[in-house]
Amino acid sequence: MRSVGAVAVLLAGRIAAGAAPAAAQVHVTARTVPDSLTVGDRATLEVRVEAPAGLQVRFPKLVGPDDDVVIGPLQVEEPNATTARAAGNKIWIARYPLAVFRTGAVVLPPVPVGTGRDSIATVAQTDSVRFEVQSVLDDSLAAADIRDLKPQAAFPRLVWPWIAAGLAVLALAALVVWWIRRRRRPRAAVVPIARLRPAHEVALEALRVLEAQQLPLDGKFKEHHVRLSDILRRYLEDGFGIAALEETTDEILGELDRHGFDRGTIAAVRALCEESDLVKFAKHEPSVVECVQALNRVRDFVQGTSARSAAAGGATP
Repeated sequence: MRSVGAVAVLLAGRIAAGAAPAAAQVHVTARTVPDSLTVGDRATLEVRVEAPAGLQVRFPKLVGPDDDVVIGPLQVEEPNATTARAAGNKIWIARYPLAVFRTGAVVLPPVPVGTGRDSIATVAQTDSVRFEVQSVLDDSLAAADIRDLKPQAAFPRLVWPWIAAGLAVLALAALVVWWIRRRRRPRAAVVPIARLRPAHEVALEALRVLEAQQLPLDGKFKEHHVRLSDILRRYLEDGFGIAALEETTDEILGELDRHGFDRGTIAAVRALCEESDLVKFAKHEPSVVECVQALNRVRDFVQGTSARSAAAGGATP
């Protein structure tokens, strides 16, 4: 199918530009290029304006008459020496990209074009543009003997696949139930077996750590004796079952006497406890040498009683 009037003048909207003579008129025409379209082809709507030099020409933005007709952005070709006319006329050409997605007759509405000079403005418009859009199917394909699909072939219905599928589903369900019950079954708590360390080993290790910190060199005499007293009392508690962490010095000495310790051992513990009490409560400030000697006396006491502590079962996790 061909565009109706694709080459001939489809309009011409003729108007006078102000008080110009009849020769100085505005001529507006429209056509489609190419003049033969099929569905989805790209074409161009071309609007051509011939008007006197010095006029201002304004082309509008266009929208298709429906969703099946798409009109793209405007492109304007300004007058040039090639398109110049006699009598001082010039030619403006506006091109609109065009695509059509249906077959049959398509009618584009008139295109208004504004012209003016100084304070005088006028509008001229084209006639509506009508053209035909062909189908992409050629005559040979349209005439071909295309028949409908045959119905699906009927096959005999087999029962055993359904039975096998049902048995598989039942087996899977039974497996899931068994797995859920197994997970819910209470399990015996695993209690880690802590290694019991002899009380004298724990005390000697704590003394090594305290000695390495060198608190007396930093002037922390009270903190040094508090830590030292705590190590001694914890050793007596873990090694011999004496509640030394909660008892006073006199109570500790009474406990040692009841446990059968000799007078020398009791006297050594008394000296260690009283020295720590002086630093902690009487604000006595010993020298660095005295702090080191006190730590060595506690170490000697632990090492001297380690065998008796081990025999008594003194141990800690």
